[in-house]
Amino acid sequence: MKEAVFQPQWYCDARYAELEREHVFEKLWLTAGFTSTLKKSGDYFTLAVYGREIVVHRLGEELVAYLNVCPHRGGVVATGKRGNTRPVCKYHGWAFRNGAALTGIPMASDFEADEAWRDKSCGRALRRVAIQVVGPVIFINLSENPLPLEAQFSEEILGWIRRMGTTSTSIQTDFRGDYNWKLNAENIRDALHVLFVHPTSFSGVMPDALNVLKQDRVLRVQETPLRRYGSFGAEKTPDLRALSLITDSHIDEGQYWYDALVDRCMPRESFLQIVLFPNTNLYSVAGRYYGMQQYLPTGPSDFHYRLTLAMPRMLRAFDASALLISIARSERCVIDEDSVILKKVQGNLAALAGQDFRFSQGDYERPLMDFMRYMADNIYSSRVESSRVESSGAP
Repeated sequence: MKEAVFQPQWYCDARYAELEREHVFEKLWLTAGFTSTLKKSGDYFTLAVYGREIVVHRLGEELVAYLNVCPHRGGVVATGKRGNTRPVCKYHGWAFRNGAALTGIPMASDFEADEAWRDKSCGRALRRVAIQVVGPVIFINLSENPLPLEAQFSEEILGWIRRMGTTSTSIQTDFRGDYNWKLNAENIRDALHVLFVHPTSFSGVMPDALNVLKQDRVLRVQETPLRRYGSFGAEKTPDLRALSLITDSHIDEGQYWYDALVDRCMPRESFLQIVLFPNTNLYSVAGRYYGMQQYLPTGPSDFHYRLTLAMPRMLRAFDASALLISIARSERCVIDEDSVILKKVQGNLAALAGQDFRFSQGDYERPLMDFMRYMADNIYSSRVESSRVESSGAP
């Protein structure tokens, strides 16, 4: 057992959310979605992080990403969450043929009276966002000088993503999360919560894991005087690449009617989870389908939850839309089971922010504590203390 690494205010204080925006979400690589969501030229989807909306757009054979902000007066190229469109501002018709520089203005003489400058872009353009594709997964980075993808994710992580191959049909569903995004990021690193939060949902497919709970009987604990546990992490701050991890849980689902119709290139008796720092849970369910859960923060106490499901490459074409919708309903039931608990956790942490309350963490929680330790040392560190001093006017 260890004294808790986290502080309740990390989950409800706007100052911490602002540090996360600046030093995590605008610096690091984030998953955007699956390539199969963008099949035809003009297909796009959007995602937003702290209110900044990014368009991921297929233009011909190229995938591009840019902020959904026209340099004229802040209009938009994309009006929906997903669809098919040309890179043209829907407010006044400015065109950006390659999703970058301005290439056309209708009624140009109304915008520029000087004919000598009328056909010049003068540097006006959509603001491009860095984009990379690994296997079937699209990554984006909002930084003007993004770090190499390999500096954030190990070769083991990238290798598993490449092994996923290509995807075919996919669907996206979006909903609101009424708690801090980190609670989900920590939850997917917590192996034991499944036994207590999802015993019914996983009883048929993960019997080995649930049998552990039956065999490991409850230990009767004696009431004893206060003793402080040791602190986690006397060693150095965890490396960024160590914050993404692989878990492989045995599942037994039997045979499905579409097994022979898809290229099951991932392990066939595993729920293989690729946890990607900072905010994504990418997984393969017996190689039959892939899931991507993204936790996109909107504020200190809420986030946008996006669930994307995709089929592997099809060996024989079939309409998988109804199948994926059915899977999405089942996945949403599991997500809702987590949300019931995490909303309560959010309320408790908000109520105890800044108060003297003792939390502790189990030795098995090393992945969570690594996550928390990295945030404390690299993202929060002395920055919040500095802002307190500045706001108080202290010398």
